Amino acid sequence: MARSRTGFWLSVPVYAAVVALCVAPLLILLAYSFFQVSFVAVLKEPTLKNYVRIVGSDTYRWLILKAFGSGLMVAAITAVIGYPVAWFIAKRVVAAKSAFLTLLLVPLYTGDLVRIFAWRMLLGAEGVLNTFLMAFGAIREPIGALLFSSLATHIVLTYNYLPFMVLGLWLAFEALDDRLVEAAADLGAGAVSTFRRVTLPLTVPGLVAGSMMVFVMVVGDYLTPQLVGGASGITIISAINDLFGTAFDWPLGSAIAWTMLAILALAFAGAAIVINRSSLGKALAAGEA
Repeated sequence: MARSRTGFWLSVPVYAAVVALCVAPLLILLAYSFFQVSFVAVLKEPTLKNYVRIVGSDTYRWLILKAFGSGLMVAAITAVIGYPVAWFIAKRVVAAKSAFLTLLLVPLYTGDLVRIFAWRMLLGAEGVLNTFLMAFGAIREPIGALLFSSLATHIVLTYNYLPFMVLGLWLAFEALDDRLVEAAADLGAGAVSTFRRVTLPLTVPGLVAGSMMVFVMVVGDYLTPQLVGGASGITIISAINDLFGTAFDWPLGSAIAWTMLAILALAFAGAAIVINRSSLGKALAAGEA
């Protein structure tokens, strides 16, 4: 009894910090989302007009769909790249595993601006890639679409968030029993069949964890689309930034932010339900996998 009380009082500062630093700001945003702006004054009269405006706006609906579409695309690309990388580090590297993981995380040690401007130097009209292609006669003039385009945005986003996917998959591969893969091979399963029936189902937790991290960070990324996206760099996050800044429409910005949070929560809840109802989810819950 005394231990439980001690544990409770020790946890109180942690819960207080979470409420003060995480929950309270979100609740303030939620409250503001029901207000209106008249000139430069916030009218604190509850209304749903901001949410109605979002639903009825083709621009906001498109920007929200664009953000989630980019998140899904980058998550899928990083998963395809991350699977072989994570498998190699987990199953083929022994002595230098720590070194490989450190190299994987080295780009994260630099700031976002450093990585983004490095890619601008690489993809620009006079950048490394165009210069290399022109020097070998592959092209006659620089490829302008390499920078300030949707392609450049997704390349940089994939580079920035690939380590998070690899880490999630690496942990899943570390927990994967090699004997199961060997048994599948002994029973005549090919490489593709073994991956589809054994490796993929057993690494789904790592895939889901990595995908969730990548998806959320891509949806909320502000700098990358702005600095390498060009005309395509207008995102729902930049719209929220403008509403809180130059437009001084905090209520509408708060409503858009909470709309994004609600959609993310529903998406994650749906994914959790699907996984829990699957055979793998039931096995994991029962401790059989």
